[in-house]
Amino acid sequence: MKKLSLLILITFLTFSCSSSDDNEPEQNQTDPIVAKWQFGKVIYLYNDGTQNVVQPDACDLQSSYNFLADNTIQLTSYIPDNNGGCEFEIANFEYFTWTKIENGKYRIAVKNVGEPEEVNIENVTFENNQMIWKNPEGGFDGTNFYPVHNYFTKIN
Repeated sequence: MKKLSLLILITFLTFSCSSSDDNEPEQNQTDPIVAKWQFGKVIYLYNDGTQNVVQPDACDLQSSYNFLADNTIQLTSYIPDNNGGCEFEIANFEYFTWTKIENGKYRIAVKNVGEPEEVNIENVTFENNQMIWKNPEGGFDGTNFYPVHNYFTKIN
C-alpha cells in the first residue's frame, strides 16, 4: 500500500510541476525595444546643474525608428525643406542594427556606404509608452562632456 501511495504522489508531482507556456525562456519573448518609435524631446544636462530641453519639431514628429525582431533598424527620416515643410531624407545604410547586451543596455551599429561603422552603446529604459536613451557622455560643449537623454514614443 505504501508503494502505491508513493507512486501516486510521484505521478501527481510530475504532472503538477510540468512546464507551461508561462515559463518559456526569455529569448522567445519579444524584446521591449521591438516596436516603431517616434522621435521626442532631447534633454541636455550641463555640469553646472542647468538643462536644455529641445522639443521635437514637425519633421521629427514624422520621423521614426522601427526596431525589428531580426535585430535590424529601419529609419524613416524627415528634414526641413526650403518651403517651411518637411522632405523625406534618403538614408544610404549598408546596415543599421541593434543588439541587446544586457537588460537596459543596447548596442546600436550603423554603417553608411563608404564610411566607417559607428557604434553607440545606449543605456535604455522603458516607461509606459516611452523609450529613454540615457547617454552619460552624450554631448560635448567644447570643454566638457555632458549627459544627454533622448526620448522616443512608441507608435505601434
